[in-house]
Amino acid sequence: MKKTAPACILGLSILCAIVLQTKGQSGVQRPRTSGVDTNLPNYAWFPNPGSRWRPRCGRNQVYLRCQSSSCGEQRCSDLFNRPYWPPICTADCVNRCFCKRGFFRDHRRRCVTWKKCFRGMAVPFPAPKYGSTGRSD
Repeated sequence: MKKTAPACILGLSILCAIVLQTKGQSGVQRPRTSGVDTNLPNYAWFPNPGSRWRPRCGRNQVYLRCQSSSCGEQRCSDLFNRPYWPPICTADCVNRCFCKRGFFRDHRRRCVTWKKCFRGMAVPFPAPKYGSTGRSD
């Protein structure tokens, strides 16, 4: 019995050291999203409580996981950028509803076709008045 007590104490000490060391580390780091905060530790072996939950998206939208917030969808304002430059993507990872391919996010936060992007937008150049010739007489 005297020989097993030091072995048990040594084993318990090793176990405590491992637990204390891993408690400070949180496994795989997942970035914060605008979703529900569960206040659970971010351990890799925990099941993701929101893994099966998908929000209902609006018309012409689809829910995407871990997409860049700057490159996940196109905006109507992108159509007015001249010359056209490819977007500079950020390295963030967001889970939310994005516009489907071929649709653009308008100023009302709806996903519309490119033709509807021009409705309700300010014209970037002065439009001529009806009936005028464009010349000053």
